[in-house]
Amino acid sequence: MYSIKLKQVILHILDNNHAEPILSAGELFLERDVEEFLEKHLSRVLNDGELKDAYFDTNDNPVLQLLKGIGQDGPNFVDASRELANRLFSIMYQNPEIPSGDVICCTFDLEEAPYFAVLKLNYRNSYIHYVSNTADGNVNNLVKQKTALPGESQRVDECVIANLGNLNLKLLEKQYTIDGKKEYYLSKSFLKCRSELSCLQKIKILDKAVGKITKTHLSEDFDKVTKLRSNLAESLEESSEVKVREIAEAVFGHNTAFKEEYLAEVKKAGLVEEAFVVPETNTAKKKFRTQKLKTDIGIEINFPSHFYNDKDVIEFINNPDGSISILIKNVNKVMNK
Repeated sequence: MYSIKLKQVILHILDNNHAEPILSAGELFLERDVEEFLEKHLSRVLNDGELKDAYFDTNDNPVLQLLKGIGQDGPNFVDASRELANRLFSIMYQNPEIPSGDVICCTFDLEEAPYFAVLKLNYRNSYIHYVSNTADGNVNNLVKQKTALPGESQRVDECVIANLGNLNLKLLEKQYTIDGKKEYYLSKSFLKCRSELSCLQKIKILDKAVGKITKTHLSEDFDKVTKLRSNLAESLEESSEVKVREIAEAVFGHNTAFKEEYLAEVKKAGLVEEAFVVPETNTAKKKFRTQKLKTDIGIEINFPSHFYNDKDVIEFINNPDGSISILIKNVNKVMNK
């Protein structure tokens, strides 16, 4: 968990069923349970494997100017948040696939640095009880709530976090249909900024590249894919840094042609760094802690990645007829789940 200290908070209602947003004229009263609710969501966003770094390309960007004003105690926080909410609602209203939601704008301190966030809490369906008084007594029913917000333990899909010191961004976003094609509307239309790949996207590129090469040249050799995931898990556990070429060496060994094809495939997919860091608390780390294998006879096996090279625990045996035997060893107890 991050140490977050909220300072100013305001809530605006952006519901596509209305022609106009419902904008608040004043800041939210912060009761402790509301404060904890928001702090948990912000902390979860900062740990999300899909969180991306993003940057403004030009100085005349209107959102950038609003953020500068907030950071310099220029324009009123309330007025700046209303302008941002108006801009966001205009995009949403023209593109009905973008979900309605409440938007929380807030300033907060994180590790003594000032930040500003636009936290979009998309509506979810939920049910509440409703009591009707009848001549025979109370009748209890369920009523569908169409504007419920994500709970404390649920994931927020969309959020913009700006460092008010250097005005760099962190962005959590989803693709929706804009003018007939799927796009990240927050970065392209709302912020008009460029964004980098998230940690999870980078890891998926490595995974997909190995899968493509093994499918093309090695008859979908599961060993190569499993070895990649094992080495990724090992790299992340040891240093939080993933070195792309070292991963290629570990998976393809002395096969230079496969290694170079792999590295070219990774770059083609947009991962140009030689190495990248996955923060310790980032949820992308969880992806490769467990190997999940599915056989053609319907048996599925899940095991911790660090056991892959431990033949005292699990062994993959290539049989003369081309089939594979999986031997699980030293098990003291088998339990039903």
